[in-house]
Amino acid sequence: MKIERFTASNSCSKCGGSALMFILDCSVTRDFLVFFVANGYRELVQYTAAGILYVESDGLIVHGTFGSNKLQIKCKKPNCNDLLNDLEKLLQQTG
Repeated sequence: MKIERFTASNSCSKCGGSALMFILDCSVTRDFLVFFVANGYRELVQYTAAGILYVESDGLIVHGTFGSNKLQIKCKKPNCNDLLNDLEKLLQQTG
């Protein structure tokens, strides 16, 4: 799987930080949800019911619309680059 990282300044003056996104060369499917859960992420089922992949770990929140090729990522810990590298390696295992 090919993954392109995209970082944009957050336009929300109260939020701060950056918006992080992975652009994939494939579509986000429910198989991603199964894969994330099998690898220790927690699913928020109300998002799944609405057609959105939303999973979180101790360090990251990952979400994206099923059928799109984008995953938005929010870091919950300061070692964001390490967490993003680990996430990218994990995603490489899906395809």
